[in-house]
Amino acid sequence: MNKRYSLQFMLALVFSASALTCLLLSLFFFFGYRYFQPASNETDTFTELLDLIDRRFIGTYDLNDIADEAMRAAVDSLDDDWSYFMSSEEYKIFLENSNNRYSGIGVEVRIDEETEGIMVMGVYRDSGADLAGIVVGDVIVAVDGESIRGLTLVDIRAKLRRPLGDTANLTVLRADGEYHILTVKYDIVFTDPVSYEKLEYDIGYVVLRNFDEGAGDRFISAVNDLIDLGVTAFIYDVRSNNGGRVGEVTKILDFLLPEGEIFISVDRTGVENITRSGPEMIDMPAVVLVNALSYSGAEYFAAMLHEYDYAPSVGEQTTGKNRMQTTLPLSNGSAVHLSTGHYLTKNRISLFDNGGFTPDYEISLTEEERELFRRGELDNKSDPQLQKAILLLT
Repeated sequence: MNKRYSLQFMLALVFSASALTCLLLSLFFFFGYRYFQPASNETDTFTELLDLIDRRFIGTYDLNDIADEAMRAAVDSLDDDWSYFMSSEEYKIFLENSNNRYSGIGVEVRIDEETEGIMVMGVYRDSGADLAGIVVGDVIVAVDGESIRGLTLVDIRAKLRRPLGDTANLTVLRADGEYHILTVKYDIVFTDPVSYEKLEYDIGYVVLRNFDEGAGDRFISAVNDLIDLGVTAFIYDVRSNNGGRVGEVTKILDFLLPEGEIFISVDRTGVENITRSGPEMIDMPAVVLVNALSYSGAEYFAAMLHEYDYAPSVGEQTTGKNRMQTTLPLSNGSAVHLSTGHYLTKNRISLFDNGGFTPDYEISLTEEERELFRRGELDNKSDPQLQKAILLLT
């Protein structure tokens, strides 16, 4: 059996089966006879392994866990940086994040290597965390008195998940070395993908944090609001933007750019599918800010504005990605995020082959500036990339 059928074998595991015989019978009826071909050595061996576990293993096991890990390994073996398997729990989190709306306390976190807790990198306004007094730089080390030190981020998120209206007591380590126990209430958190302000010289400054659901409409609203405030030029900041949905990217490009090609996707057979913009556009000077963490849709956005001679760019070489993923739900609530095509710029350039997008003006932040930017504490006046963009527009 070739790789296709080996993968189908693993993806068709039936999670309610408690015995190997039921599992194999369900596989047969799931695929039908036309897919049920003589087994290869690989599937023979996998079936043999399941049979040995069923008959000989002295401990307890969960067929769901075995199936999840088999499917995760199958996707990992594709050796594709952008394809991955998600368990049902991971898929729920994925959907919440991609909708820019979730039930939680309203913080962005990362593992803190020094304390093995989680450091708060961002706090959403009026969220449970904000109202409880949690601030950027706090390190959460325990939940309801139970230490989370040394756990993975997935395990910590599982401990933090609660129903709406519930509360949690978080033990927080402050920068001064003091510990505080703060009670945080769970509510619907909307992570606004866009923020904006009017700078000096009548420049509109729009920050795009991602291209997930709602980003296009929020961006258009921000630009129109700033035009009403009298701005005459724009800075679009996609630094540390990790991309998102193609539909949101193209909605924004259609709004900004003149008539022409704005997205070129190529399927597995090499056929191009071209999305075009309409004739209306925003005809105002602009500059784009990018950095090494501008990823996927963010770097594509900057590249397209560059190829249309619409806006020069300032910052650092971007990540370099050109594959498109489709999220495909599976029957047990899990899902696979699979590369199903790739995309090219208007000039048919692959950002992956080019090692990312190179800005017109390469300016890097110092380590101190980079840390302040990451924490959201880099003042506009102290941001050399932003200041260069202002200079270009004035």
